[in-house]
Amino acid sequence: MITRRPRRPGTRGGRRPAAPRAGRDAGRRPVVLVDGRMARRRPTGIATYVQELRGVMESTQPSDLRVEWVFGPPGLPRLGRLTSIGNLLLDLLWLHVLLPLIAIRKRAAVLHAPVNWGPWWCPCPLVVTIHDLSWERVPEAFTDGFRRYARLFARRSVRKAARVIAVSESTAADLRDLYGVPNERLRVILNGVEPDMRPPVPREPFVLSVGVLEPRKRTAALVEGHARYFAAAPPDPPPCRLVVVGGPGDEAEVVRSLAGPACELRGFVRREQLLDLYRRATLLAYPSAYEGFGIPVAEAMAHGCPVLAARNSAIVEVGGDAVIYLDDVTPEGIAAALAETLADREALAEIGERGRARAARYSWPAAATATRDVYRQALGR
Repeated sequence: MITRRPRRPGTRGGRRPAAPRAGRDAGRRPVVLVDGRMARRRPTGIATYVQELRGVMESTQPSDLRVEWVFGPPGLPRLGRLTSIGNLLLDLLWLHVLLPLIAIRKRAAVLHAPVNWGPWWCPCPLVVTIHDLSWERVPEAFTDGFRRYARLFARRSVRKAARVIAVSESTAADLRDLYGVPNERLRVILNGVEPDMRPPVPREPFVLSVGVLEPRKRTAALVEGHARYFAAAPPDPPPCRLVVVGGPGDEAEVVRSLAGPACELRGFVRREQLLDLYRRATLLAYPSAYEGFGIPVAEAMAHGCPVLAARNSAIVEVGGDAVIYLDDVTPEGIAAALAETLADREALAEIGERGRARAARYSWPAAATATRDVYRQALGR
């Protein structure tokens, strides 16, 4: 008589249960790992992108994916060249060593690098978001070291990525033209803005500037141009002072030397303070040389703040006919544009409302939904 060996608990036919497939949790959902380290850095447009996507994705988890955010070591305080080198080394260690190891440990099915470049080696399909290729389009605005670094890692990242997200049609065109990214791996997902749901408040006589004090943003030209406008402005309507929001960059000393009594340098401000400035400013002046999207332009429009911006890159795509465009970005040209634009405050108010209507097309929930679809495409679904 043949006897059967008794089954052990938790087995079938005496065999051990199959181990969960890589990249899946107990619920059989693929794990998508997202690098959220930039969310802990200074509040730039890219940090806003990471923070807003995270907020939406964590509040609305889909049933077929599990999205996990990892943040890595905090950055060093920006105290000079040595701390900048230290932050660069921390970034390299995090991105190219620690992040792939975490992906292995968590059995990630997809890794999303949301800030222009991904790890040199990735144990699973990679999704990378490219915000802009400004180091290629306006190389004079960057140091040689940064240009080489950005070109090396961005080129390799988009070549290795299963999917590449561009935050505008302008950036997508640059990726096709400069890096040869094919359309089948490229997806345009526009950034979002936070709509202003509060009652409007009266505009105050100041022009707002938002951005890091670096050559690409042309803040020095704006400060000098504003000083010329303010010195020659008539008393009616009241001339607008300049409020500059943004952290120090390579142009910080020049900007400080040019700032006069009608210019207030506020540095970085909290998110709530920035949104309040958009609501109260008479105008946002944004003479940037190149943008992949231009989040300050879209945010100002969402708050009904009229925008005067340089005519280039994605700024025209985002602003459409709801932005006043600046073609002469010299201090003389900026002074003339400010004088003409600020002379008619009623016309400015109409442009502000036109911008508010246009900004309604930019949604962080829509961006998060489309980004999850890219994860599914990277999984082969």
